[in-house]
This record gives sequence, structure tokens and C-alpha cells, in this order.
Amino acid sequence: MQEYCLEIPEGKLYKNGQTKENQPGCGTLRLMSLEELKMLEGDYPHKRSLYRSMCPVQYCKVEIYGECTLGTMKIPRVAKGKTTYALFGFYLKGEELLLVEDGNFLKPFLVKMGKNLPEGCDMSRFLVLLLELLIEDDVIYLQQQEEKLSSIEEQLLRKIPEHFYETIARYRKHFSAYHSYYEQLMNIGDLMQSDFGQKMTAEERMLWQLYANRAERLHDHVELLREYLIQIRELYQSLIDVEQNKVMSILTVVTTIFLPLTLIAGWYGMNFPNMPEFGWKYAYPVVIGVSILIIAGEIIFFRKKKML
Repeated sequence: MQEYCLEIPEGKLYKNGQTKENQPGCGTLRLMSLEELKMLEGDYPHKRSLYRSMCPVQYCKVEIYGECTLGTMKIPRVAKGKTTYALFGFYLKGEELLLVEDGNFLKPFLVKMGKNLPEGCDMSRFLVLLLELLIEDDVIYLQQQEEKLSSIEEQLLRKIPEHFYETIARYRKHFSAYHSYYEQLMNIGDLMQSDFGQKMTAEERMLWQLYANRAERLHDHVELLREYLIQIRELYQSLIDVEQNKVMSILTVVTTIFLPLTLIAGWYGMNFPNMPEFGWKYAYPVVIGVSILIIAGEIIFFRKKKML
């Protein structure tokens, strides 16, 4: 377990030992594992609710009680084409905040926040600022995904790639995860503004409103990416249909060109004894010439019709 002290008047976050502990105007932040939460002693009502919610974390949510506010976060992260999740829980009671995770996901964010907190930042504001920081760079990530989709579209117009549907399925899975994630964040922001079980200042309500608005914009961006993905898939299907139509057109033209020759071969292959061409010495070259003229005439016709 790691303990931090939040100096509210100055808006500075210190590890315990770097500043005086339990001084007036100070909040307490504890970063702990799930097992440490289970063994934690003290007056923490609804602690068991948080523990049950984290075994395992299913989605992002918040639960507001009169004595405390608790919740879980399930944050999608994409690495090497696979979607994984960063999981943690939080428990806010007065000026004490518990952050629960089995890993090191939150530490870099706490270090960053310790340098950029506003003056007068209490634990309620600290929590919303932490959640805000978690999605701070998401718009950059979504823009990068949009650029990748644009690149896929350009490659598709040049050449139909292999394993296209596998690529589309992977992106669809990523976007579905982020779509659900931002929708859950919107619900958290709306619920935290409801004043259900606790009173909030106008400033805290404004912060949660800004958080909900930002989550909604990210949600809308993901929705646009999903629609873009559908358009790319439809473009791929259109190009496949065009290629198939070209192949069928070529096969039709070839079949049509050789159909008269097949008729000639069948006609003179009947071998009736009284066929006059069998006794004519020029019959063979005449048939060759007629066949060539037929083929040439058909090619000229198909070129004029732009079928060749």
C-alpha cells in the first residue's frame, strides 16, 4: 500500500514522508491492491460492495451512498492488435480516497497529477480530475485510428488486399470496446451530477458536466469511426462485385466469339457422305478464312460496344 497526502489549499500531492502527515487541510490517498482492500480495517461502509464489484471488474460504474461513493473502471487498451483492459476501483469517503488495482496502471497518472493540481483541490475534485486525465489523450488515439482507416481505404482503391475481413473484424472489435467504454463514462458523469445521496457544490457539478460532455464527444467520434468502417467494408464488397463482373464479362465475350466456330466444327463434323465441301480441294482453307473473318468481325463489334 502506498499513501499520499493531498494539501488542499496548495493543491499539491505528496507521498507520505515527503510532507507532514495529518496536518490541517490535508486529504489522504491510498493506492492498494485488491487483497489489501480485503484486509483493510476501519470505518469503510460498503467496502464489501467494492470488493465484490472487482471480482472481477465487469464494466465502468459508480455507486453513490450517503456515506461514500465507490466505483470500478474497465479501460480498454490496444496493444499489438489486441484489446486488453486496465482495471481499478475507487472508494471516496470525505477527504479520503482509496484507489484499488493489481498493477501499476495508476502510478504514472498520480505522478502527473501531483504537478498540475489546482489550488483548493479536495478529494472530490481530485477524483473527477483523475478520471478526466484517463481520457485526456483519447482524442489523439481516435484520430490515429481514423488515419489508419483512411490508409486502408486508399490501399483498397489501388489493390484489393488479402485478409481484409480479418482486419475489419479487428477494428470493429476495438471500436465496440471503446463505444461501450465511453457510454459507461457518460452514465458515470450523469449519475455523479444527480446529487443522489450527497450534496455537491456548483463547481463539482460543473466538473462532472464537463467530464460527461467530453465522454459524449469521444463516444460520437467512435460512432463516426464505426460508420466509416462500414463504408470501407461496403467499398470492398463493391470492388469485389466489379471484379467479378469483369471476369463474367470476359468469359461471356470469349464464349460468344467461339460459339460460331463451335457451330462450324459441329456442322462439318457430322460426316454425311453427300456433303459437297468434302470433295472440294479448297474447302479446308476456305473454312479457315471464314473462321478468321468471323472472329475479326466479332472483336470489332465488341470493341465498339466497349466490351473488350
